Amino acid sequence: MLKYIVIALVGLGVYLGVTYKDEIEDVTNSRPMEEVQDMYEDAQDQVSDKAEELSSQLKDLTK
Repeated sequence: MLKYIVIALVGLGVYLGVTYKDEIEDVTNSRPMEEVQDMYEDAQDQVSDKAEELSSQLKDLTK
């Protein structure tokens, strides 16, 4: 019986999480942090691309 109660509570939690996802994110202010993380990843990609470009130019100059 306890197993069914636990399953029901987990199901209720999943339902509430899916239904009220946007409201939960607004309350916890997680969207701005996601935007910061996205900007960080973009900057990291740009730095990596620039490093590869500079490495390629260095190889060309040393030939």
